[in-house]
Amino acid sequence: MTAPAIRIRGLSKVYPIYARPVDRLKEMILRRSFHGEFQALRDIGLDVPRGATVGVIGHNGSGKSTLLAIVAGVLAPTTGEVEVNGRVSALLELGAGFNPEFSGRDNVMLGGAVMGFTREEMAARFEAIARFAEIGAFIEQPVKTYSSGMYVRLAFALAIHVDPDILLVDEALAVGDAVFQHRCMRMIRELKDRGVTILFVSHDTGTVKALCDHAVLLDHGRVVEAGDPEAVVNRYHGLVAAQIAEAPYEVDALPAVAGAAVVPSSNPGFGAAAGFFRHGTGTARFTDVQLLEPAGRPTLAVDTGTPITIRAHLHFAEAHEQVVVGFYVKDRLGTELVGSNTAEEGAALPSFAPGQRASVDFGFRAALKPGHYSVTVAVAYNRRDPVYLDWVDNALVFEVLPATGGRTVHGLVDLPVTVRLHRPADARAPHLS
Repeated sequence: MTAPAIRIRGLSKVYPIYARPVDRLKEMILRRSFHGEFQALRDIGLDVPRGATVGVIGHNGSGKSTLLAIVAGVLAPTTGEVEVNGRVSALLELGAGFNPEFSGRDNVMLGGAVMGFTREEMAARFEAIARFAEIGAFIEQPVKTYSSGMYVRLAFALAIHVDPDILLVDEALAVGDAVFQHRCMRMIRELKDRGVTILFVSHDTGTVKALCDHAVLLDHGRVVEAGDPEAVVNRYHGLVAAQIAEAPYEVDALPAVAGAAVVPSSNPGFGAAAGFFRHGTGTARFTDVQLLEPAGRPTLAVDTGTPITIRAHLHFAEAHEQVVVGFYVKDRLGTELVGSNTAEEGAALPSFAPGQRASVDFGFRAALKPGHYSVTVAVAYNRRDPVYLDWVDNALVFEVLPATGGRTVHGLVDLPVTVRLHRPADARAPHLS
């Protein structure tokens, strides 16, 4: 049976925590403990098969970067063992691996020497490394003069040009610009096709689903889920929702309107978010905003192109007639991508008595580029007198994931496009219009 590329057993990492710098000296002299402990990793057991691409996800502080650093040999474990079978190339956190006083060229040559390459072998690879990094004349300047993007460009270029059997990549790629990130993803796919084992840390769950054969979810230093990327990503979203739910906020029990659908909340952080991003008279208020998949189940992530429903739950403290309820979907920059309201859609709402509760559904297709989006909701008296009863920004944050084997969204939104071929009788070559 072929040994895995990476074999981890009983791996733990504990850091001593000192309240004051002098406590280190006191501990050395008095031979007594003056420190607490932070356990970054707890009894990790993991096999990474040869040629597999494995994504490691989890919230900040869950131990992802520590795990990669130990596999790379940069950190020593407190207990446990790590067996690595093959040449390892690692791109870890920004600042690791390069001497800031050396030029880019010198750091490339030194990095190759550390991995066992001769100076002649690295000289033969240097032009390809410099071409991929695209930092121009800065390759001859000290690394301490580089921007973070230039640093990562050079580090990644070196990492992929030393014939690795195993490539370790931390979230450092997020520092590069969009062009470089796309180039890196393309190169990672090429390495994957060549049979290189890839272990990478990412907060981009869409990339994990699209690129990985396996995924691992860490939480407080423990592996809480490992296996199919889609299942692991779903578990991660569940943990995120649970953490948001810990925010202190309570909504009083409200009487329901007859026939109104009540769905268990998939957005437990709504109250805390609304507390920061809302305004209005308060005579009607949103009590929850949910994203529903086609089967009607609450969710926080959908594949691009999926029919979805945004359900806004309302409570009326006073009697109201002719109210208008609307929404916007915005990207991370606040650009309004999708929006409508009940008046625009010709859906007149009934009168509401004090204490009544209702839910309004807006259904459309999530024809959006993969990424994270927020929902803004509003309720006003009417279109001609837009005095807002309640307006909540960031009422819901959800993720659009790449559809497996589906259509690629090249712009921000996926609008219907028609293509027709015209063949004029006097033209030598066809053209598209």
